Amino acid sequence: MEKRKFFNKKDIVIIALIILAGIFLMYLMPGERGSRALVIYNGREIDSLPLDEDMIYRPEVNENVEIEIKDGRVRFLSSDCPDKICVNTGWLEKAGQSAVCLPNRLSVTVSGGKDDIEGEI
Repeated sequence: MEKRKFFNKKDIVIIALIILAGIFLMYLMPGERGSRALVIYNGREIDSLPLDEDMIYRPEVNENVEIEIKDGRVRFLSSDCPDKICVNTGWLEKAGQSAVCLPNRLSVTVSGGKDDIEGEI
């Protein structure tokens, strides 16, 4: 009796093409860019910053935290928290993306884009 292999060469090529198509869809296709960065402290929005103005922002609640807005993106530039997860999150630019600094109870969320409805009742 002949022993059958689990995958043959055609199967591997098809799987590789499916993986490449998935990577293309996830990383190369543009998502909806946001228009504002919402700064939230302890569950309450404390500021709404436009993403079209480059700036370094220091929240009044903790001036040891720096939030940078540049080229339509936002990130935690620096923080006095011990683990720096918020800083290591990197740039946010698509609507819905967030970064959180739990020790300082601060978060930044990208909001805006064509899917947001302004003036909702």
